[in-house]
Amino acid sequence: MIDDILLLYQLKPSEAAYAHYAPSAVFHDPVSIAEGLDSIRSQFNGMPKVFAESVTEKCDLLAESDSKHLALNLTQKYVFKSPIPFKEKGAEKTVNSKVTLYLDGNGQVERHNEEWDWQGNKSEENGWMGKMQQARKKMDAKVVEKGVPANPEKV
Repeated sequence: MIDDILLLYQLKPSEAAYAHYAPSAVFHDPVSIAEGLDSIRSQFNGMPKVFAESVTEKCDLLAESDSKHLALNLTQKYVFKSPIPFKEKGAEKTVNSKVTLYLDGNGQVERHNEEWDWQGNKSEENGWMGKMQQARKKMDAKVVEKGVPANPEKV
């Protein structure tokens, strides 16, 4: 499961990776809150439109993991596509994240949380500003969902 999901981060979306997600799964990171498998598909399928490459530099399974959730220490290097014509690659950004995959009774991912720099994601539990961020993240996911197909073969 972890290897398949890492392929999503490595710009290689596939049906095999998405098969690990429940239809009602939720993905939450500092940029978006994608609700439902099609929305999650669009988020990861859209990454190759922004990044020229994405390399997993480190992925460790954390000791807190158990049968109901997998916690990962993930270091991912992203290389943006260049905005300059005829130049393939642009700036690089390495992100260290805590990724937590919460599993349902069938072993499928029902919640996928990614916390950049191990900072918790803001949501309505964080007061008024958290509510504003949560609304923005849901809107961001809907915009991506409208512009990026859920089918990885159409990317």
